[in-house]
Amino acid sequence: MRISTTQVYAQSLNNVNSSLVRLNELNLETSSQKRINKPSDDAAGMGNVMELRTYDESLAAQVENGTVVNGLLGSADDLLSQASEVMISALEQASQGSTGTYDLQQNQMMAEEMRSYLDSLVNIANSKSGNDYLFSGEATDTSPYEYTTGVTFPNDTLDLTNIAEITGELDEATLVEFTSDGTIGVDSVDYRFSTDGGVSWDTGTLDGTTLPPETTLNIGTVSVEMNSGVAVTAVNGEEGSKLIIRSALSYNGSDNAMSVAISEKTEVNANTVGYTAFGGVDSKTGEPYDGPNLFETMSDTIAYLEVGDKAGVQKCLEKLRAGNENLTNVSAEVGASEEKNTFVMTSLSLSRDRVANAISSEEDINAAQLSIELSQANYVYEAVIKSAAQVISTSILDYL
Repeated sequence: MRISTTQVYAQSLNNVNSSLVRLNELNLETSSQKRINKPSDDAAGMGNVMELRTYDESLAAQVENGTVVNGLLGSADDLLSQASEVMISALEQASQGSTGTYDLQQNQMMAEEMRSYLDSLVNIANSKSGNDYLFSGEATDTSPYEYTTGVTFPNDTLDLTNIAEITGELDEATLVEFTSDGTIGVDSVDYRFSTDGGVSWDTGTLDGTTLPPETTLNIGTVSVEMNSGVAVTAVNGEEGSKLIIRSALSYNGSDNAMSVAISEKTEVNANTVGYTAFGGVDSKTGEPYDGPNLFETMSDTIAYLEVGDKAGVQKCLEKLRAGNENLTNVSAEVGASEEKNTFVMTSLSLSRDRVANAISSEEDINAAQLSIELSQANYVYEAVIKSAAQVISTSILDYL
C-alpha cells in the first residue's frame, strides 16, 4: 500500500493539533482551577454542578432574608428595652401621684412629666429601620401611631357606648361634669367644663326639647356627640356623670406581623404588631384595644393627674404595671424570634458550606494529577513537534 507525502503531512499536522488541543485544555484547567469549564468537559458533572448552584442560590436568598430579619429584630429588641426603661420612670411618677400628698399644681407638673414619658414611648413605637416601621406589622410603610382625641371615665355612670363621636383636638385635658339630671335628646341638661383641673369653669346646656334636639357638647375646640337616650345625673362630689376629654393614640398599622421565610420550612415574624406591645385605639373602630393597653392607661393617668384625681391615678397604677409586664413579654418574644433566626442562619451557613464542598469536588481540579498530566502533555507536544518537523522537512533529495 502506497502512502503519499500528502498523507504523511496531514497525519503529522493532525498529531500536532491533537496534542496542542490537549495541552490547551490542561492549561485552561490550570488557569481556572476547574476540571469542568464547559458542558463538553463532563456533561453529567456539569448537570450536577448546575443543580447544586441553583440550590445554593436558594440558600443564599434565605440567608439574605435572615440577615434582614436579624437587623429588624435586633432593632426592635433594643427599642423595647428602652421602652422598659422609660416605664420604670413612668411607674415611679404614677406612684407619687397616687399618694394624694401633692396639690393640684404639683399633680399637673407630674402630668407634664408623664406626658414626656408617653411621647418617648410614641417615638419608640414609631421607629423605623431603614424605610420600614418596626411596629406597624405588614404595613411597613405606615407610621403606626398618631395622636387623636380620647376620653376617660372617672366613674361608671358613663362609658364609651354613650358617645357617638368626638371631633377636634385639644392641648390639655378637659374635665366635663353634668350639673343637672336628665336624658340626652329629651330633656334640657346643663353641663360645665374646665381646662385647668376645676379651678375655673365654662358652662353649657344641651336642650333636648328642641327640634332637632341638641346632643353635642361644645367644649372649646372639641365637640362630643352624645347618643340620644343617655341618662345623666348631676355631679355631687365623686358621684354623678362626668368625663375627661384628653389625647389618645390611634394605631394605623396592620393587624398581622410581617412574616418572612428564612428557610424552606421556617418563617419568622420580622416585626411587631404595635398594639400588642403598646395598645392604643383601633383607628378603624375607635375602640381601645383589649388586654393591657399601655397607651390608653398612660393617657388616663395623665388625665387624672391634670384634674387632681388621686383615686383615678390609683386605679391606673396596677394597669400600668400590667402594661409594662406585657411590654416585657413582647420583648421576650422578639428575643426568641431573634434567637430562632440566628439558629436557622447558622444551619443555612453550614448547608452552604456543604454545597460548596460538593461543587468543588465535582468541578475543581486535582492539582497533583493535573501537574502530572500537564508535564506529560508538554512532553508529548514537544515530541510530536520534533517528529513532525523531521517528517515535513524530508524531501526526495534526502534519498539521493
